[in-house]
Amino acid sequence: MTLYNSSGGASLAFNDDFCGLRSQITWTATFTGTVHVLVDRWTGGNACAHTGGCATVSITCNVPITNDDCSGAIDLPVTASCVPENFSNLLTTASGTSPAPTCSSAPNTDVWFRFTIPASGVVRILSSSGSLSDGAMQLYSGTCGSLSLVTGGCDDDSGPGYMPYLDRRCAVLTPNTTYYLRYWGYGGATGTFDLCVYWPGYFPEPVEDCTGGRTICGSHSVSNATDYTGCTVDLNGSNRGCLASNERQGTWFHFSPNNTGTMEFLLQPTNGAGSPVDMDYDFAIWGPTTSLSCPPSGSPIRCSWAYPPNVPGYPGNVAYRTGLASGNDDLSETDGGAFVNGFVQPITVAATDVGKVYAMYVDNFDISGQTFDLTWTFSTPGMLDCTVLPVELVDFEAKVVDEVIELSWITQTESNSSHFTLEHSVDATDFKPIGSLSAAGNSFGTIDYSFDDPDPNNGVNYYRLKQVDLDGTFTYTDIVPIEFKKSLATLVPRPNPASSSIQIDLPESSAGSCMATIYDTGGRIVRSVSIPAWIGPSFVNIPLNDLEVGSYMIQLIGNDQMLAGRGRFIKE
Repeated sequence: MTLYNSSGGASLAFNDDFCGLRSQITWTATFTGTVHVLVDRWTGGNACAHTGGCATVSITCNVPITNDDCSGAIDLPVTASCVPENFSNLLTTASGTSPAPTCSSAPNTDVWFRFTIPASGVVRILSSSGSLSDGAMQLYSGTCGSLSLVTGGCDDDSGPGYMPYLDRRCAVLTPNTTYYLRYWGYGGATGTFDLCVYWPGYFPEPVEDCTGGRTICGSHSVSNATDYTGCTVDLNGSNRGCLASNERQGTWFHFSPNNTGTMEFLLQPTNGAGSPVDMDYDFAIWGPTTSLSCPPSGSPIRCSWAYPPNVPGYPGNVAYRTGLASGNDDLSETDGGAFVNGFVQPITVAATDVGKVYAMYVDNFDISGQTFDLTWTFSTPGMLDCTVLPVELVDFEAKVVDEVIELSWITQTESNSSHFTLEHSVDATDFKPIGSLSAAGNSFGTIDYSFDDPDPNNGVNYYRLKQVDLDGTFTYTDIVPIEFKKSLATLVPRPNPASSSIQIDLPESSAGSCMATIYDTGGRIVRSVSIPAWIGPSFVNIPLNDLEVGSYMIQLIGNDQMLAGRGRFIKE
């Protein structure tokens, strides 16, 4: 087996019988380009001694990875949603870096990555399998040579299959700080794997926590597809009342009466078509308090823990209803008993209770993520205040959709809101407005907003949202980063076939120069032409006089070293 430079000349390296009759070459590259591998059949030194016959030959090319040690850590972008990149720990050696991980097996096949924490301090790190099906990872702070274990930063099997996953939504990290990630295969396994670090820059208080509860003032459908239990333990033996299992896939709500009267509601689990379904929901209500108090103190004033099979009418859908309803005298219900029916006494609001705040926790005991309808009945119309909190921005995120970046955000309530301004940056420092949308002004309930950036930068883009009130005051969300890769342009050389030259249209304006490179069918570079920066529609002519007749490929590489376009032509 012999290695040759594609441009010709003496051999670069050769080998015969490295191990038994197998050949192996280890070669350190001295140039950038194509390397040819020549495989010969041994004929005993006599070129005429070949007597025929064929044999299967297996050729494998392994390139040692650069992030085998901490000092070569690969930089990972932190994006608004998971954008997996493929990596490998093949040909790795144990880095021996201390301190050792606190989970899984010894990191004898480890590779290293690093990333910078966004302003929110929140990230998720997710890995999925390729040819490596059982991975592990450890998170470090500090610098190479002086690393420290991040508490709770080691995982083995929390992701899909036997792959690792770290969720730092509640255990936030230090914003704008670089962290290192050590990744290895369980039991010395090697192979390919996908990895991403993500989370929108803005992290609201989760609705699973009392402090992140939604303001509610009327009837509507609620999606209870919460995916974790929040960042704070709000319920315990001192304040949970009848909710014997504390918190189970729950959502917190806040409401405040602006008039006296009686309040009732019906909670009905429903499916996507709005039809009743069999699902076990429970709730508890605390208050009234002069201001929002989290977690609530003392026992709830209303509580229902009714288990549907113990409700009269089971297994009919009526058995899965719960709420506050007239005709009921009990303030709290356990899971079953002679008088358990899922409903407790309505709340009567006295004059001294007007303007005070109530907290309500609704949980899905079945942990099914099922939607439910919450329908209120008031003795005094509109007796709940919709502005307990002025503007509740639930989420602000960015994602790539076709050739644009879609920016979206959700508000739960709005009070005196004027408009939203979208701002963009390429360096997370210098922001410029790219558009605005009018706000609802005053509203209750979920409102979805979206805005498309039709011309994102090729690479990492940074966005933030400016929420402006009617009085001119404003607030910013945290910064949301997202990576955008423009689609590969198809170059159409003309004429085709060509004899003396070809002309190609350049795909778009460019702030920097690029390189047009022509390859023959053997993958050898036969021509490279530097193209200076251009503005607007443009083209370039490339001479072909000295090229041989045949088929060729042309590629356009930007000054960011990213492939911008590709095409084929024939030289006649």
